[in-house]
Amino acid sequence: MTLIVNSFAAEIQPHAPTLPYLDFASWEESTKAKTESFFSHSTLRSERKSPTETAINRPIRMVFLSGPSVPQRAGHLKFDLTENRRIGELLIEDALSTHFAKHGLAIQRGHFERLAVRIRPDAPNDAIELSTGVAFSAKRPFKEEPLRFAVSFTWEVRAVFREDLSSPRITQIASGMPVLYTPQGPVAPDLAQFRNRYLGRVQAIEPRNQIVVISRTDGRPHRLDGRDLKLEASPQVIKKFERTSGTSPTIREIQRLNRSFTPDNRRNTMAARDRLGEIRALLASVGSSSDRLIVPLASFETGSVSVSTAPTEVSIGDWR
Repeated sequence: MTLIVNSFAAEIQPHAPTLPYLDFASWEESTKAKTESFFSHSTLRSERKSPTETAINRPIRMVFLSGPSVPQRAGHLKFDLTENRRIGELLIEDALSTHFAKHGLAIQRGHFERLAVRIRPDAPNDAIELSTGVAFSAKRPFKEEPLRFAVSFTWEVRAVFREDLSSPRITQIASGMPVLYTPQGPVAPDLAQFRNRYLGRVQAIEPRNQIVVISRTDGRPHRLDGRDLKLEASPQVIKKFERTSGTSPTIREIQRLNRSFTPDNRRNTMAARDRLGEIRALLASVGSSSDRLIVPLASFETGSVSVSTAPTEVSIGDWR
């Protein structure tokens, strides 16, 4: 029996990229530098296992993968990907993100994966924006094969409310609802980690468009401008909004775009196959050949990433 999974083999060149780095005396010091000076850089921080005598008091290393410019006073080293797995994974994800963005896809970065989507022009109503695309992440599956990477692609349908919590038709259902932090101006320092992510639930709606949100992490209340918040477009919230506003239904269209239902509203028994077909069609639309997508590194190092467009096949046999 052969099982097809949504994992695609990937290769990266060179195997030992030369990259700039800086060492810091503490994790807190490196965090301050990252937040204040290097927020536009793609970096990887780690604790050094065996610092040299000249750096014995600087145990935290920040490796710079890409950015506006090489930091002043940065050193340069070759980082062997057989020993630096995470650098290889990030280089692959950065290269794909940059390539997708050049082809008009919007890129979002989460804790565990990245999202590349295009807005659908045919949403059922003007209140909810629908996008389709892929969530992806790079991994090195097997320690025994240190230069063999893989990219996991998942077909995604995302719904986003077009209006923020300054809109009366949104605020009328907002109490107790989950919200995203979507700042239109400067980001509150203590909320930077929540940018474009789930923040918490609305506790109160005050005059002058002030919204009190209870943080999901520490339970603290935050008073924010309604223009910096959007309802999380979960199925429950969407349904409540549509019942209140009388707009056209969206959930069934999301199910069709996700291939859970066929165009004639029947449950799709071949949903996994059809989602895989959507992934391969998207890869073809951004320049892949019949069997491979090759993109340049988006890094201080010159190189390339090659991703197979044929999914991984796993054989399941009788082990008796």
